[in-house]
Formats: sequence, C-alpha cells, structure tokens
Amino acid sequence: PTTSNPTTRTMAMVLLIRTAVIAAYSLTLTSAFSSSIRPTCRTFCQSTPHHATASNVDIIGTVALLVPSSSTELSKYGSKSPAPRPSYQEAAEHLARKISHFSDGRIEAVVVTPSTNQDDTDDVCLTSNALIALGITDPAEVQYLSTTFRKRRTSHQETSSYNTCQFALDCGSNNYAPLVGPWDEANPSILAEIAPWTGVASGKRLTEQMNGLFEKQTSDEFALAVMLFFNRFSGTAIPWVQHSIDVTWEKGLVQNAKEIFAMITKCGPCITKCLNDENCSQCINALDKIDTRDQVTSYRTVVSFESELLRDFSLCILQKNNIFECSAEIPELPVVKPMSTWRGKDVTTDVARGIMIGHLEGAGGSLEGNLQLGVSWKVACGANVAYDQFPSQNQLFYPSAKGKDLWYDPVFRVETIDGRNVWCKRHYKVRNGETPGTFKFSVLDNGVTSNEFWTIVGAADDLSWVVFHYAGAAGAVGQRYLGGLLCTPTGELPPEEDLGHIYNVLRSAEIEPWELFVVDNDDQSPGALAAGAPPLDYFRKTASVIG
Repeated sequence: PTTSNPTTRTMAMVLLIRTAVIAAYSLTLTSAFSSSIRPTCRTFCQSTPHHATASNVDIIGTVALLVPSSSTELSKYGSKSPAPRPSYQEAAEHLARKISHFSDGRIEAVVVTPSTNQDDTDDVCLTSNALIALGITDPAEVQYLSTTFRKRRTSHQETSSYNTCQFALDCGSNNYAPLVGPWDEANPSILAEIAPWTGVASGKRLTEQMNGLFEKQTSDEFALAVMLFFNRFSGTAIPWVQHSIDVTWEKGLVQNAKEIFAMITKCGPCITKCLNDENCSQCINALDKIDTRDQVTSYRTVVSFESELLRDFSLCILQKNNIFECSAEIPELPVVKPMSTWRGKDVTTDVARGIMIGHLEGAGGSLEGNLQLGVSWKVACGANVAYDQFPSQNQLFYPSAKGKDLWYDPVFRVETIDGRNVWCKRHYKVRNGETPGTFKFSVLDNGVTSNEFWTIVGAADDLSWVVFHYAGAAGAVGQRYLGGLLCTPTGELPPEEDLGHIYNVLRSAEIEPWELFVVDNDDQSPGALAAGAPPLDYFRKTASVIG
C-alpha cells in the first residue's frame, strides 16, 4: 500500500505515537516480568589480512559444519552456475573460507564428517558455538546428528549460554529444532510472543531470518546468516552486519527514538516529498518490510523504485547526516593478487587500463584486439548474489577528458518487484591502484556513496574474456560486499575448452565456479524487448567533455 500525502508533521506524529506505543507496551510487560559413531574433524585453513598476524587477530567464535562422509553426495549449491554442483564437503570447505572472510578472520570454521574412529575429546561438534549440519541423511550419521543436537541442547539448558546455535539443513524432513541464542524451538518460551524486546524473542526472529537465508542456497547468504548470529549473541560486533538502518527491538527504544527524531528534524522536507510521491513511498514501504542488511532483497527493492526523490531522501538521511551512525570499510579478505603478466610481458598501468577499456569503440587507450563495440565488456557470469544476477549487464570503461582517470558506466536491466523491466545505470570514477591491475572505484548510488577496490585477476591474450574481482563498502548504510565477474565481448560464456583455466583463475580470487550466476544477455528476450534499447551513452556523451 502507498502512503497518501502525509505532511512532515503528520509523519512525525505517527512515528512518535508508534514509538510511544512500543514504550508503553514494553514498560507494562516489564513490570509483570522483572553414540558409537564419532566425528572426524578437519580445521579449514584460513587466510588473514596482509596487515594481520595470528597474535593480533582474536578468534571470537567457532563454527562446525557437519557434512556427509561420502564425498560424492552433491549439495544444492550452484544450481545457477555453468559449473557442476559441489559435493557437501566441497561446499562446506568454501563456506568455511567465506565465514572467515566475512568475519575478517575472527570466526574459525571447521569441516566435520562422521566417522567411527575419532576420540570424543576431539568432538568439536559439542564445543563449537555454532553447529550446522548439511545434507546428513545416512541412518547412522542421522543418529549421530540427533544425539549431538540433544547433547548440545542439554548443555545449553544447563549453562544458559546465549552464544550457541545449531541448524540441520537438507537433512531430510526433520529440522531437529533449531537453537539460536536463548531461543530453543524444541522448548519454546512464551516470552518470545509477549515480550518482543527480550533475548528469547530476538533469538526466535533471528532463527526465522537465518532459515530464510540458508534456504537460498548461496555462499554469500549462508555466511551472512552466520554473521548475524555472532553479531547478536557473541558479545562482539561483526563489522559486516553490525549496523542497521531499520527500526528494531534489538536497537532498543532510546536509539530508535533518537534516529526517528533526527530524521524528522534534519530531513523533514525530503521525507515529505518522498512520501507524497507514489513511487518513492512504495519503495520506503517495501524497505520497511525487510532487513536492509539483506543486500539481495534491499538492493533489488531500491533499483525497482529509484528516482531523484529517492536519491535525495537517501542522500539527506544516510549520506549527509548519517542518521543511523553507520560505517563500513572495504573488506581486506580475501587477499587477491592481480595478474602480473599479459601477452608475455609485465602488466603495466597502461596495459591494465587498456584491458578495462576492452572492446569499446572510439575509446583512447584501447589495445590491439579491440572489436570496436558499443561496450567494453558484457558480464557473462557473476559471483555476488545481490549485484551480479541482473540481466543484460553492459560495462563501459573509457578515459576521462583529462586522461588520467577512467569512467565506468554499468548499464543493466532490472526486473522490478512489481513486474516491470527497466534500465538502470551508474557512473563510477576510476583511479589507478598502487599495483598495476588494481583500481579504486567510487560512485553515488541512489544517494549513497560506495567505494570499491577492483582487481584484474586474469585476461585472455586475445581479449576474449577477463576476470575481475571487487570488494566494496557503502559506509552510510554500513554495508560491505565482495564479488567477481567473468566478462566477454558478447556476454556469452567462453568456449568449453577455456573454462578449466578460467575456473582456476577464479579460484585464485577465492571464488568457486559453482558460486557463479549466468547472466541473461539475450537482447531478444521478452524482458529486454520490453525495456527497449539500453542507454549506453547516457553518461559518456557528457563525461568525455567535462570529466
């Protein structure tokens, strides 16, 4: 539903009344309630930031990933990839790495397989903060899973530890009653229903959210779910998810009221204009229904309704005034090295720029092999679940008028949440990194500034494909992200005989081939035809003159 023509004063009253109701409700309720099978475990080696050592990276939590002993049983991960699906063991090994990356090396993950020859003293399944079982269906292994979950539940009840969770995913029809912090699905507490500000209620909400993320079967969302748990119940903030721009019980009454008051007093006119506009108010209402730390859902929502009013709304609340006191830095894990040679010679800054420019027609600095196309590259596959799944992804890299920097214009099609097909475009400033083959990107995206660090991981000598890795942060909303792109001149996948080498290049950037999402670049698809011709030169026709 849309909001119909509210004034700033009316909005202020509504928000403050809502806050007052929450406060009254809280105060009222506050007054009323002042086995033979053993595991074989293998710790997965984790990388650390280039500036970090084992002595200055504190481990704040542990995760055990329990997978079948059989190495051939395929998981559900990689369903949208051109590469084969991984086994549960292969998937778990990479999920362990991803957990380390998302936590800046502060959460240690181990991969566990049931076995008959392991001593109880090594049973990390009982001592890890989080135990997540994946694809356990063998009867003997199911028995071990059931017994272990029961032992952990008993220990949880005896110690009342909040820093504990357990899930069974794809383990048959039984979910073995998840446990998250103080919330135990096997022994539900009425407080979760009547006292939403309590830890047990928070645990129940987080259980539902984590289950929703796990069900999506992607490595990003799996790691995100784990970060949300440790951020909430470990006692230590996890930078990847510590900030939220939502009104939540977890923030508490005082912080919610402070943020609402700041929005109204500092950005009242922008709020009024946005809520008086049907498109902008639809976006705000849609965002209000989700956790904006879920980058997949939140970004698709924003691009479905983007407009100048939404940009101004976000610019005032998030970027100029930082109402929610968010911050985020570009992730330093994994450490990805740029390719050092190309066509038999060392990669220089000019060569790296030329590879970026790729096949764009009429662009200065292009290299031999440029096909003189309307784009530099098209994205054939991407590895970020939030940003790389959009169809019809066009990339334009070209020199600025002064020649020192580059511009980067991604033009991509969005299937909006209300069924439309529209073109979205961005305009990045690109500066050289310290090492040839690395670049620093910056962009104002719907009123929020994002900074990114890109690396050319590999490229074909004939410019038939290129692999990019990127790491970014949008400080004003507290978001960090990682991704990778396999690009070609046409957006089609490279020949089968090249994929083996390309997959190894991706692995060097800590991207598994099964994480890739194939991009739909069919310009004759119904969605592409409905959107019309892409506005490829929207920025280029002016940036080459004034930029």
